[in-house]
Amino acid sequence: MLPFLLFGMLAGAVVDRSSPTRVMVWMETGNAAVLLCVPLLLATVGAPPLALIAVGFASATVYVWFEVASSAAIPSVVGRSGVFRANSYLWMAGTVVTSVAAPVGFFLLDALRLGPTFALLAGCYLVSALLIAMMRPPAAARPEPGRAREPGAIWAGLRFIGGQPLLRVYTIVNVGVGISAGAVYGMLVVFASRALGLATDDYRMAWIMTASGVGALLGALAARRLKTAPPVGTARWLIGADLVLLLAYAAAPNWAVALAALLCWNTVHTCFMVVGISVRQVVTPLSLQGRVNAVGRMIAWGSVPLGTLLCGWLTEVVGPRQALALLAVCALASLVVAVRTPRTLTMEETTA
Repeated sequence: MLPFLLFGMLAGAVVDRSSPTRVMVWMETGNAAVLLCVPLLLATVGAPPLALIAVGFASATVYVWFEVASSAAIPSVVGRSGVFRANSYLWMAGTVVTSVAAPVGFFLLDALRLGPTFALLAGCYLVSALLIAMMRPPAAARPEPGRAREPGAIWAGLRFIGGQPLLRVYTIVNVGVGISAGAVYGMLVVFASRALGLATDDYRMAWIMTASGVGALLGALAARRLKTAPPVGTARWLIGADLVLLLAYAAAPNWAVALAALLCWNTVHTCFMVVGISVRQVVTPLSLQGRVNAVGRMIAWGSVPLGTLLCGWLTEVVGPRQALALLAVCALASLVVAVRTPRTLTMEETTA
């Protein structure tokens, strides 16, 4: 998370004065070079933990530019009418890849050892760079001369969000929803152990984690259906459902009820996240996509680990169920903001 908080806004300015696809190609190539440092270190001086941490930080830093560029590229490639569907498919693909990445990584480490595994992963980045380089975005996606070079260009995304009522509301409510989500995601194993009485090697722990992943897939699939729904009304209903399901999960008497509540909660939460990203991309002009999406991601990604830290501290003080219930207040605050926002505010009005 740290590289995004440090470099997100700078990455947004760089992406907006270049071609997003070109930035993506260079960043995938750069990440391949970073990962190749591991087999090179092993072949020469070895790979102490601090060196591996440095490689991980460098890889995450390169990913900041890639993530900002990929978010900026979506509206220019698919058009505003295709943003919801594109984000739905991308989120589903990301969920599936994330769920299989860890077991595949451990298998490769066991079969190939550390150096060859990182060399293989570097090769995957190079294949990705080649595939992205083959994309042919429309002419509208090309940068304008001098774009994003004006004074204060780095802060333009923050100013744009502050001046657009719909984006301002979605950004504010994302903080509360993100903090409460960080409490659920980061304390998943702790809650199952302390509140539900499951051992960490209990098979039911795997079912609970699987339910969370299935919920993410269902939420991403449902988000594209909300393309024409009023954005403020959608936020109200989704945040309200998020709050109710979070409290149901915190109060679950056994693992089966917790599994069902978690599946439904992550369906609603993921749907809200995909809708929020899509609304931001639809409303934002192409010339500001990088900077606005960078600010949005920084706020969303910063609130999630904050929720995890707060929930961990509160769990030690008052217990896991009470900690989740207390942090549900953040989602309640987001709901109050959404309810107080005029329902008549639409994406068309904001874009106009």
